[in-house]
Amino acid sequence: MKKSDLAGIFFRSLSIQSSWNFRGMQNVGFAYSLIPLVRSREDKKLISGILARHVPPFSSHPYLTGAIIASVARLEEEAGESSGCQEAVHRKEALMAPYAAVGDPFFWGGLRPFSSVAGVILALEGLVIAPLFFLLVYNSIHMWIRLKGFIEGYRDGRGGLGFLGRIALPHKTKVFKWSATFLLALLAAVFVNSSFPLANLAWGLALGGTLALVLFCSWLVGRGISSLTVLYGAALFFVVVV
Repeated sequence: MKKSDLAGIFFRSLSIQSSWNFRGMQNVGFAYSLIPLVRSREDKKLISGILARHVPPFSSHPYLTGAIIASVARLEEEAGESSGCQEAVHRKEALMAPYAAVGDPFFWGGLRPFSSVAGVILALEGLVIAPLFFLLVYNSIHMWIRLKGFIEGYRDGRGGLGFLGRIALPHKTKVFKWSATFLLALLAAVFVNSSFPLANLAWGLALGGTLALVLFCSWLVGRGISSLTVLYGAALFFVVVV
């Protein structure tokens, strides 16, 4: 495959969410990304066969889909003029759920909250670099993972499993989550100090009580009590108290 076609597949994969739909989720974006692979082929039946194989429902974390798309492109390319490449279909179906399970906690639950809270703290301090800091931290990490994952996915044809194993996203998810929690505590301190210059013991007790209530609710959920029951119970508690 030409490097220009490979680059075209990568850039198309960046917009995989733009055609999200309830029926097939990311399927249209997935098939759209593969168009550079089949553009130079003359057999219309072969072209329609390749695209038809990858139109069924597909859903994974958008930042990790590039590695899957690259792997599928490699397998379809190696299959050449054969009537079908079921290995590419099986590879896609096998990777989409695990990659979603790894990507969602890391990007949505770790990296984004960390960079967002850090940007807010800088903004409260009056630093004009705050929005730029958020964009640089968040985009530099997620774009590097998207690009490197795509390259490794095409290189090994296995969805970049070796690359994702080396960067250990589950471990880094914990690091970013704890860091975001620390920054949230710092943000609360900055907010109280700037908005309530006369903050006294009452405010400390209020914040401590809120934290204790959150921890208590988490303990209840851990004991097997429905989160919906805990939510309604907490709402009733605040209605009675307030």
